[in-house]
Amino acid sequence: MQASLGFGTPPRSVASSRRSPSKDMTPTYDTYEYALHGGDFRSVSLAAVQNIIFLLRIAKWKVAYFGGSKFDRNLQLPYSSRVPEDELEASLNAVIDETLNGEKHEALRASGKATVANLLAAKTVKDAVIALDEISNFHNAALDTLGGRVYTPLCATSPPSEAATPLKSFAGSVDLNQADQLLASQLSPVTLKATPKVQLPASYFTFRVARHPDRLIINWPTEFGQDFLKATVKVASQLRKEKRDPSFIDFIAFHIGYHLLHTGQNPFDPKEARFLGTVGFRKDTQTYVSLTDPGDGHVFGTTRKSRWMRGAIVHVEHLERPQNLSRESIESYRIPSILDFARTRLHTGSEAPNTYFVGRALKDSGEFGHDFIKVVNTTSAAATGAFQLGAAECKVAMDGLKTSQMVAYMRALAGHALRNHRQYFSAAFNLNHPILDDLNPNEDGTPRLLSEQMDIGRRGIELAALGHFDKVTWDGAADSYPSQCIILQLGFQNALELVHRAHSVGLTTYMSAGFKFHNIQDAVLSGVDGIGIGGAQILRYMDSVTGMHGPYTEEYIDKITVARDNAANSVRGRGVHLLTRLDQMYFEGFIRENEDDIQRILHDEIAAESVAAIPGDGEKPWVGRARRILRANPSPLLRKGADALEDGETIWNDFILSLQTLVNDEDDVGLHAYAQSEPWRAIRMAYWAAIGETKPRQGENRVVLKITPYS
Repeated sequence: MQASLGFGTPPRSVASSRRSPSKDMTPTYDTYEYALHGGDFRSVSLAAVQNIIFLLRIAKWKVAYFGGSKFDRNLQLPYSSRVPEDELEASLNAVIDETLNGEKHEALRASGKATVANLLAAKTVKDAVIALDEISNFHNAALDTLGGRVYTPLCATSPPSEAATPLKSFAGSVDLNQADQLLASQLSPVTLKATPKVQLPASYFTFRVARHPDRLIINWPTEFGQDFLKATVKVASQLRKEKRDPSFIDFIAFHIGYHLLHTGQNPFDPKEARFLGTVGFRKDTQTYVSLTDPGDGHVFGTTRKSRWMRGAIVHVEHLERPQNLSRESIESYRIPSILDFARTRLHTGSEAPNTYFVGRALKDSGEFGHDFIKVVNTTSAAATGAFQLGAAECKVAMDGLKTSQMVAYMRALAGHALRNHRQYFSAAFNLNHPILDDLNPNEDGTPRLLSEQMDIGRRGIELAALGHFDKVTWDGAADSYPSQCIILQLGFQNALELVHRAHSVGLTTYMSAGFKFHNIQDAVLSGVDGIGIGGAQILRYMDSVTGMHGPYTEEYIDKITVARDNAANSVRGRGVHLLTRLDQMYFEGFIRENEDDIQRILHDEIAAESVAAIPGDGEKPWVGRARRILRANPSPLLRKGADALEDGETIWNDFILSLQTLVNDEDDVGLHAYAQSEPWRAIRMAYWAAIGETKPRQGENRVVLKITPYS
């Protein structure tokens, strides 16, 4: 029996997916199908309905905010939990009451509650489908009543021959005043539309009801593959390419995907996920904007448009700090829900890197030595969960630890977490939190107290390398919230110095705290690899009294991108990009001897163009490194290492032949393994000795042994 919503085949586990017959089926093209039984469909439907109501509330808040009202909120952001059966209706109705309050919304409010009651009372899949049709109608009526249709992440056109509410994109250098007017005005949203040249299907998923047993059958085109979860990732990507939002049916299909993620299915191959890119040689631009949210803002905001993820990191962390509590009482940023991270991954796919915030070390007894095994095992398990879902990075805060504890902690995490060579650990150092340095003590043997921001920043570089991490983060969060921008705290010259130092020893870099639009330029001109942007500064409403957050403001992402691109495309921006390339090549040893004078390169147009013309690495960093060696042959600085070895000429020539073989095969995994092997390792060690560099460097030791734990 076909219900009015057009439902057809349920989601699939690999075993149950099969080609659907064309007889009596809604699709006229070849499809795969998956069956969802009534109980699971009920759970999916209730979760979808709650999100519909949440999205209506967001639309109401945004209409009010752009109309000049102050955001007011005293409750924390919603958080997943199992809810008893007898509390389901009250939970859903409470949000309806909040969203459609007042006498003028009485009839619509009653209609919404009636549809919720019908769904809860549904005895069959068909009854649930009918209730979802009612929810769809309620959603459309409520949007019109609230005047919030421009803020919905669902496509309302039927058929969807027009792209749903895409904002205008910009190329090249754009004045921020123009961006203010056309993209992210404080007064009103932009509602430009574009019409594709081809007629698009109303939905990529179709549904039908089957009996004996009662279940929902979901169908999707074979072009998206036979695995339902992987198909949802591909459909999300396809919708972005078509510059339109999902239909209500696709919206329900995505919620079936969330349900399957919650049951433990994992459609993501970590080897295929986007990574953070090589310093100076990453895709699109040098400085990525790390758009930050606990999850829902990315699912229903960031990931809807490809241009919002160009040169961006889709970062997941819990930012809200209730009642503006001090950092001693609560972290400035907290570990997010792994379920919300998985949902964000589904919608991001391979469009951008996803990163995950782990946070500071847990405390059990309060004695780090006693807690060490539990802390490492818990944290590495959390990081592994994110890495297995395709995280490009897990960020770990070093707050509250002495330097010896930091190094032991990082090395243990690096030794326990399951990840591939393109998945990074980042060490986060708060520049407003003094460090006790017992690895470099005072003359009397007492730990040295580091309290100056630059002392902490410089030491953080050394500690991240000593801990065998891949990335260093400098954070400027303080007890007051929102924080002052870290660039203003440090000063531009100091920020530039820290980035240059870190890049020279192979570390990727990141800065966070307090970024507003006008701060983005200085961050880009420092050459930093990523800047954390989110929370109350730009990407969420916040009640300044309670500290509670409101809706995510994806409508500002274009303005963020314009500010970044303007800086990157300026003369100083191109100059610092060149500097980041030279820093990376110096670390690799792949810089030519005549390119070793950075000042000369930056002032010599021909030499600068030669370095700027080197291709980027894309998603294969070690292929890129090997190509840079071959480019510089026969005279890269790394050659000094081979020359210092016995029979260096033969070793070097064999090394180059081996590299060429692996490059021809574009074998990134093989090249990474070869870099840890002889003779590359010996050449690299001899190179650093030959140029007199003794600073700790990233990535030199990847051997894991069992030793006595920290105590």
